[in-house]
Amino acid sequence: MNLLLDPLFRVRLPEQTTRASLPELLALLGEDRVDSLPGLQRHQEDAFHIFLCYLAGAVLDRQGRAEPRQSAVFWLEGIRALTNAEGCDNDDAWTLVVDDPTRPAFLQAPAPSREVYMREYVFERKTNKPRKAKATTPAALDVLQTARNHDIKAARGWSDEPEAWCYALLTMQTMTGYSGRGNQSISRMNGGYGSRPCVGWQEHRRAGTRFLRDTAVLLSHRSTWLEQPYPYRNVGKVLLWLQAWDGEVPLPLSTLDPFYLEIARRIRLISTQDGYRALAATASSPRIAAKDQKGNLGDPWIPINIEKGSALTVQGTGLTPKLLRELLFPDGVYNPAVMQDVSAGQGAGWLSASVLVGGDCTTDGFHEAAIRIPEKIRPVVFGKSPARDRLAGLSKQGLETAARIQYKALRPALFALMEGGPDSIHPDKTEISHWVDKAAGAYSRHWNPLYFDWLWSTLDQPDDAAALKPWFEQLRKLAETTLEQAFDRVPLRSGRNYRGKTRARGMFYGSLHKHFKDYMEANHEPV
Repeated sequence: MNLLLDPLFRVRLPEQTTRASLPELLALLGEDRVDSLPGLQRHQEDAFHIFLCYLAGAVLDRQGRAEPRQSAVFWLEGIRALTNAEGCDNDDAWTLVVDDPTRPAFLQAPAPSREVYMREYVFERKTNKPRKAKATTPAALDVLQTARNHDIKAARGWSDEPEAWCYALLTMQTMTGYSGRGNQSISRMNGGYGSRPCVGWQEHRRAGTRFLRDTAVLLSHRSTWLEQPYPYRNVGKVLLWLQAWDGEVPLPLSTLDPFYLEIARRIRLISTQDGYRALAATASSPRIAAKDQKGNLGDPWIPINIEKGSALTVQGTGLTPKLLRELLFPDGVYNPAVMQDVSAGQGAGWLSASVLVGGDCTTDGFHEAAIRIPEKIRPVVFGKSPARDRLAGLSKQGLETAARIQYKALRPALFALMEGGPDSIHPDKTEISHWVDKAAGAYSRHWNPLYFDWLWSTLDQPDDAAALKPWFEQLRKLAETTLEQAFDRVPLRSGRNYRGKTRARGMFYGSLHKHFKDYMEANHEPV
């Protein structure tokens, strides 16, 4: 299957669903005719988008063009010219399965020799026994090693079509973290246990509009990445799977183009009677020597932690309102991602963020968020004015209010309920603490989606206290509902159930009066 010639990708257009080769898909995106890609899983979308933008940017730069709206013929000739210039004189580098293991295949580096391929990919080095295939389905190749099932199931039934293998291979090679000895991570993340986030501004949610905008941003910032402190060189290596890889000698950053397309693993797809299979060999070193950079490599979709000088690493809690607030108001915390730049447009839009969170040989789930920013809010959030500073301050106070209600009122009340109304609660009891965490989780899940809508509404409130009061009211009602729902689920304690509920209510409302006396009124008391 040759990506440059064969119609590998299913594409839903306004008038029909069809199939397209890679050059044809780039042309359709440039015309903004793509409604969706039916074969693409949601957690693969950003990996594929970034890949297409980098590839298009590299081709346009080499051809001396700045306009991403080009014909399929242009993309075919440009990709072939780029590939040929980097040492591959045919389409092997864009073919999913190439029988000769000393030749490149799509996102698959050649083995140094047939002997190395047989020894490291096909047979175990020490025992000389046949090596088990790394993956027999696209799902098994795509997802990082998991300690448990989560929102992305490791064994769910995907299509065995070449398209599915292509997306799985691309996601694994360009987004993966460290997963055990010999299984290296990509360079564009903060360490092997980090994650590669994708953060950017979208004025429209269509794939073509996003492709056109982000590719243009790439080209407009290219000169920045060719200067210090970045080590890249103009006309450096882009397609990092063309050279043989022995798993030991990494590529220096100084040999790479700013738009380099990397691979993380030594993978080789083969075709069998039962379908495709993925073979793998270990690597003692990553493909790129970039450990000291901590993922701070100029990737325009990644914010940079100012204090640590490292790429943003999203924790297992995901894209929390606190983190999203810091991405919107990054003063002193993050340098925004280049793709967050909104200076070239106007009107409403979205701050979009997504990440597949990795851990120690685990995947902690796929997280995404899209914050709608109304037209009248946009110049305030992204400008420099007292109104912007006030909004940033209110955003922090809103988070603090939500946290105080949870930790000063709701959680103590839940502990009192679970313990049957003791004179003093014991938050260090593990089993009780786990139950409280689960019960209180509903409160956070309900207020998180409301946070930014409330924040935008404060622009019409000149007084900070008046702006915060409706937010407090929303939070109080959600916390009350969470507590009442917990009454129905608490394990029964003979003789202490009524006491526990009474004590929990008293503690809850007493804490609210103590910590929010300016907002509490008599009708807030339970009947």
